[in-house]
Amino acid sequence: MANCEECDAECCRYVTTIIDAPENAADWDEIRWLLIHKGVSVYVDEDGDWNVEVPANCKYLDEETKKCGNYENRPQVCRDHGTHECEENDDAFDPDICFESEEDLDEYLKEHPIKENEEDKD
Repeated sequence: MANCEECDAECCRYVTTIIDAPENAADWDEIRWLLIHKGVSVYVDEDGDWNVEVPANCKYLDEETKKCGNYENRPQVCRDHGTHECEENDDAFDPDICFESEEDLDEYLKEHPIKENEEDKD
């Protein structure tokens, strides 16, 4: 199992946040909008939460050492991120739903069409 000393600082190279699960055509269109931005992905995690992930290096990441330049004052989310959820060690997580492009979304929607009751009723 890799530890922080052996890692390439993958956790310092993106931001991710939970989004609402899509419930209607407008929600799916918003996911499409996210995906037309380079590097953005949308996936469902182990807890069933929908997430959007955006590549972005932390400003405190020292590229040479792969260490945090603000370690003593790092945010709580960084403190809570342990080796058990380290990207280097998380070989088991392979999301069933993961879109890395607009084309991935189109393929998914071919197999899972938006139901009529999911259409916007404006």
